[in-house]
Amino acid sequence: MRLLKKLFLSLLVLIFILAIVSFLLPQKQHVERSVEISAPAKKIFPFLSNPKLFRLWSPWSKLDPEMKVQYTGPESGEGAGMNWQSNQSNVGNGSWVITRAVDNEALDIAMDFGDQGSATSFFRLQENTGKTNVTWGFDTDAGMNPIMRWFGLMMDKMVGGEYAKGLDTLKQIVENR
Repeated sequence: MRLLKKLFLSLLVLIFILAIVSFLLPQKQHVERSVEISAPAKKIFPFLSNPKLFRLWSPWSKLDPEMKVQYTGPESGEGAGMNWQSNQSNVGNGSWVITRAVDNEALDIAMDFGDQGSATSFFRLQENTGKTNVTWGFDTDAGMNPIMRWFGLMMDKMVGGEYAKGLDTLKQIVENR
């Protein structure tokens, strides 16, 4: 019985220490990946601003081709968005809507993952002599949630890897058209 009591107290101390340390971890997470595409921005922008075309190169569409998607708002640009439902835990459920669109230059997207929180995503395009650098970014705020702060330590690896895959697919699609 003493051993069980010591194990229980040790576990409580460990949980307490992890909770305290979590408040020293970053509250905000930022992930960003870029790719250079051999095409002008006007050939790339429709694939970013139109949710139906976004699905052609989105890494999450490949993870769950059976996910249910509903499009909202206009076909593209500000106000365009989508809702999705997936049985795959690495895809999940959520929605996003474009909150700002500057043709061939920038998009800002509000994302809602339900109980898992919200985030913003963005695209930036910089054209130079017929080639365009496309940057895809993600920002979120874990607030005072200790679990989300620990989770934030893995955000760059998890989201960044998928963003890199998506941008590579986008590059292939645009350059092969």
